[in-house]
Amino acid sequence: MLLVMCACTLAVLLAVVIGVFVYTRYHKTVTPVLKAVLITGCDHGFGYMLAKRLDRGGYKIFAGCLDIHSEGASNLRSVASSKLSIIPLDVTNDAQIEAARSTITEMLLGHVLWAVVNNAGVGDYALFEWYPKVQFKKLMDVNFMGMVNVTRTFLPLIRAAKGRIINMSSMAGRTAMPGYTAYSASKFAVIGFSESLRREMSVFGVTVVTVEPSLYKTGLSDVDIVSTRNADFWAAAEPGIKRDYGESYFRDTQAVWGRILRFGSGNHKQVIDCYVHAVTAVHPHSRYAPPFIMRISNDFMNLLAPRLQDFIIKTVLGVTAKPDMVSPDHGDKFRTGRRRSHAY
Repeated sequence: MLLVMCACTLAVLLAVVIGVFVYTRYHKTVTPVLKAVLITGCDHGFGYMLAKRLDRGGYKIFAGCLDIHSEGASNLRSVASSKLSIIPLDVTNDAQIEAARSTITEMLLGHVLWAVVNNAGVGDYALFEWYPKVQFKKLMDVNFMGMVNVTRTFLPLIRAAKGRIINMSSMAGRTAMPGYTAYSASKFAVIGFSESLRREMSVFGVTVVTVEPSLYKTGLSDVDIVSTRNADFWAAAEPGIKRDYGESYFRDTQAVWGRILRFGSGNHKQVIDCYVHAVTAVHPHSRYAPPFIMRISNDFMNLLAPRLQDFIIKTVLGVTAKPDMVSPDHGDKFRTGRRRSHAY
């Protein structure tokens, strides 16, 4: 009995020690003194919120905005301290990226560039065959190649500071969803790029982090905006594509995603907390995927066989309509027409 009590006591003490160690390791932060942070996509959304939060935390902030006269940029000027600077930064524009590097280098004034937060991003919902090729390229340019080019440009400054690169990805970069072909492709690319770069940069003491949120209410998930753009893409699709899919299939998929997008979380603080920890923690995680319950479910999904994943996603989405080309009536006509063509 005495041995059991001793063992239990030791187990409790060990658990307490481990708990204290983990807690202090997680909450230990770096000093913001003489540290600067570049954030892309600060016109609105997560970038805007993060810029305000880190400015309050004492960091020198370079807030990259697509439009320096936007409402978000104007608001940042009015509410932030003098340590925050708005800079024009279109991540698809090489000249602006180089100009930003020159501006930031001149304005560091004894600071080091501690972190680059590649936050800028765009998103659309549309099935691959009616999503325009030009839009696909634009999305990849913003979400992935823009990130690559910004990182390449500022990496020497980050290496010199032994700082960190923080890249915005998504749950869609781990589990691909129908209707988000381009978006998922860009976010899978972000994760592959980030994980490889992390292993390359570790020798320099540089940390590379991904932030992979699930569905949150932002401009990218606004039901009206997403639905309108999808309808425009559908209206401009080739006649053959519209014939094969059919209007009823388009309407059904549109309605399904409209319902799903309404379930997006409004708790933006969960994402911003992850960003802040990635910037400020002495020991940041390599990956953040808020909220935690969605990370667990997403990781579990990826343990399943692909066919089972497909079944679960199809069941969750609940699309009941079928494209006209594979509907029973159309199939009969298609098979009859094919037999006749062989007869000739």
